[in-house]
Amino acid sequence: MFWLKKLISALLLPVPFGLFWITLGIILLSLDCAKRFRLSCFLIGLFVITLFSLNPISTALLDTLQSQYAPLMTIPNNVTQVVVLGGGVSGGKDYPPNLTLNSASLSRLVEGIRLFKLIQKNNPDAELILSGGRVFQSPATAGKMRNAATMLGVDEKNMVIEDGSRDTHEEALFLKKTVKNNSFILVTSAYHMPRAMDLFNQLGMHPIAAPTQFLGYRYTLSLWCIPTANSLAVSDIAIHEYLGILWTKIQGYIGK
Repeated sequence: MFWLKKLISALLLPVPFGLFWITLGIILLSLDCAKRFRLSCFLIGLFVITLFSLNPISTALLDTLQSQYAPLMTIPNNVTQVVVLGGGVSGGKDYPPNLTLNSASLSRLVEGIRLFKLIQKNNPDAELILSGGRVFQSPATAGKMRNAATMLGVDEKNMVIEDGSRDTHEEALFLKKTVKNNSFILVTSAYHMPRAMDLFNQLGMHPIAAPTQFLGYRYTLSLWCIPTANSLAVSDIAIHEYLGILWTKIQGYIGK
């Protein structure tokens, strides 16, 4: 089921979805049949890719997610745990620890360490909880984040590793045993925070949102009508997140 979920969500993103229709049009062109449908395939594919390449579209999709939680500037009293959700790995095994994390994981880790250091000033036993297991053949994200955190000066005795989860729902399930009934700071990308908060709250946990990695930028009005690769990438991220939210609702992990 996990593999199927990943496959379906990947195929429904703007780029593969648009390319599917264009490819279908090319196949029909080579067969010299269904001329009207063939033209429709080309138009659908081009429309999808062009639409999601426009800055106003990508910005609107992302802002709906990112605007729900503001960065955490003040640490609430009696909070001693910072949970950082992994976002994936990159680079080679011989790279420096910070280069083995993708941009999402690195941004989340840096924000998590910032908040952990603030807590540690008053509580030496504060915990930095790093979460993220193996997805397909990739190494566990939590282990890579631990290496980077150690490089950045965090003592391993203050770190807790959760490396068995494959997605956000599993992270919430596994971390419930670690954080118990405590309030804790939850660090993840701003676009991912709404789904993460819903999943953790649904399990009766007490997360305090600390979003990071706010993506996207706005072009000047004169450039709004020009499709860009950056806007397309941002749309892909946003659509992936909306699909994730839809899936969690279908599965009953969060309220509908």
